Amino acid sequence: HRLLELPKNNAVIADITCDCDGKIDHFIDLHDVRNTLPVHEVNNGDDYYLGVFLVGAYQETLGDLHNLFGDTNVVSIRISPDGHFDFVKEIEGDSVADVLSYVEFDPKDMLRSFREIAEEAVREGYISPSDRKQIMKAYQDGIWGYTYYER
Repeated sequence: HRLLELPKNNAVIADITCDCDGKIDHFIDLHDVRNTLPVHEVNNGDDYYLGVFLVGAYQETLGDLHNLFGDTNVVSIRISPDGHFDFVKEIEGDSVADVLSYVEFDPKDMLRSFREIAEEAVREGYISPSDRKQIMKAYQDGIWGYTYYER
């Protein structure tokens, strides 16, 4: 996690929520407020993680569906004095299908319609049967997957 390495780059964070100006560019450090966040250079395509921990009213608002992302995954953790931790409670957030259903779309009907379009594309020679299989898998994974970014 490179906690002992001094960051040499600066960044801002893009924000796609509906109630912001599109970026997070105010970061509180030990002495003042900065317009950039110090980050490390990414090595050889390695993953680089930034944790964003939302609490209070903003976290609750995320689950209100006003942004059409739906409920986030939630985990409650108990940390003991010796540093060990236990997952006390885990709640799975909404899938894309859940959110579509909330706004009166039927995910199964959407999947059926998309399948018909894909099959027609195979018949017309626009895509191959193996392309169709890949496209359908991607569509299904998207519909039944989480509304927030996943790796």
